[in-house]
Amino acid sequence: MSDYKAKFTVIPCAVCGQLVDVDNFGQGKCKHCGWHQSEICLEYSDMVAYPNMVSFNKAKTLYKQGLPLKPSLDDFIEGLDFYKEMEFEYLGVLYGVLWSRNIIELGEYFEKDPAKWQYFDNFEEFKQKAYIGGKLLKDIWDDVTNADYMICR
Repeated sequence: MSDYKAKFTVIPCAVCGQLVDVDNFGQGKCKHCGWHQSEICLEYSDMVAYPNMVSFNKAKTLYKQGLPLKPSLDDFIEGLDFYKEMEFEYLGVLYGVLWSRNIIELGEYFEKDPAKWQYFDNFEEFKQKAYIGGKLLKDIWDDVTNADYMICR
């Protein structure tokens, strides 16, 4: 039986400098600041890329300012462009955002009726017109929680 810890290496976090366990691929989440160590995020330091929701350079700035690594709506949209499936919560309700066939779809995560979803032709239209409960998403974004890449539930 192999030793689980032997598969990990300890390195300084690229954002905060605290020690973090990384796997054989150099990936691991920092328990101190929340940054996911990722070669692609370091290589493309101004781009939002999975598994992080903010760019590496923005993460460093936020950390230096003592702020959480919370994505702005623009970061979320950039993540959507990269990953195609996103999610967030607002007032305890989980929402899904999908980008496929050049259409952006927004709706409650478990809503099966497509007539209850919103549809947008591009990212700018989504940013300007998406709404939740009669309020524009861009106006309530500060109250959104758990904005992240969609996972299977």
